[in-house]
Amino acid sequence: MSPIAAAVLFVILVPVSGAGSALFAGWMRRARLGQAIRDYGPRLHEQKAGTPTMGGAVVLALWGIAVGAIPELRTGPGAFVLGAGLLAGAVGGIDDLIALRRGRSLGLKPYQKIVLLSLAAGVLFLAFPEIGRIPFAIPFSRAEVILPSWAAFLVYWLVFLSATNGMNLTDGLDGLAAGTTVVIISGFLLIAPGAVALFPLVPILIGFLWVNFHPARLFLGDVGAFGLGGAVAGAAIVTGTSFLLPLLAGLVVLEAGSVILQVASFKLFGRRVFKISPLHHHFEHAEGIDYEFLLPDAEWPEEKIVIRLWIVAGLFAALGVIAALTGAGGGT
Repeated sequence: MSPIAAAVLFVILVPVSGAGSALFAGWMRRARLGQAIRDYGPRLHEQKAGTPTMGGAVVLALWGIAVGAIPELRTGPGAFVLGAGLLAGAVGGIDDLIALRRGRSLGLKPYQKIVLLSLAAGVLFLAFPEIGRIPFAIPFSRAEVILPSWAAFLVYWLVFLSATNGMNLTDGLDGLAAGTTVVIISGFLLIAPGAVALFPLVPILIGFLWVNFHPARLFLGDVGAFGLGGAVAGAAIVTGTSFLLPLLAGLVVLEAGSVILQVASFKLFGRRVFKISPLHHHFEHAEGIDYEFLLPDAEWPEEKIVIRLWIVAGLFAALGVIAALTGAGGGT
């Protein structure tokens, strides 16, 4: 994509996304369809109950239109990345719709999400069998490795599940997941030309942040969090940068890792590491905490937490770029 075309797309998509997100939020509010808040976590979030959700449907719809309308984006790799995002988003959408129907924050059970995401990964692998022949770039080296098809699918399945669920865990503060995804995509675009289908998501997410930043008037919902995780996973798979993804998406890894560490520590030792997990909640003000935790307490405003974690995400993405460019120069 030429710089002029990219700039034109940016100028068009930012306001379209912002306006579309605002209109969707208004419709959800009039229909009285809002997010239920979980009964644990900082009590500060109780005031967010009823905020319109499923804003990720707008993001994914605009992205699909943009990719479909631009010939150089709807190539084989672009179709795979788009398919990964839309299929994962569909799983999240089912989860959102069940939660809205039941009037609670939980929709699908965890094992149901894993099964549906695994089916989506299988469909993608069958639809694009050539993906199994893409070599994997090794971080900080010029080495590449081609795995047998079964091993490649296992890696792709793990990448797909990890990215989608990790992004879903990251989506806990206003603007955090959307801004983090912009940072991750920026890293991909620097090292992997094959990830160009992700580019329209940057202006779309920036426009979405107009209504999603604190205080959010519209949440991504699981349709958005899973969809963005699927898009990132798809880009890593199609560009051979799956082993670089933990660096490019380092903040997402930290968020998911904090949940695993919290659960493991409590079950094994009866002690919590964080005030509340995922990681971003540890830094919030939380009333009613009557137990001990290992890390020092912090009570930052939500905007400060989000901006600081965006900075952390940027540092990880930069490390991923270094890991790629000091080696083989990225993916395909």
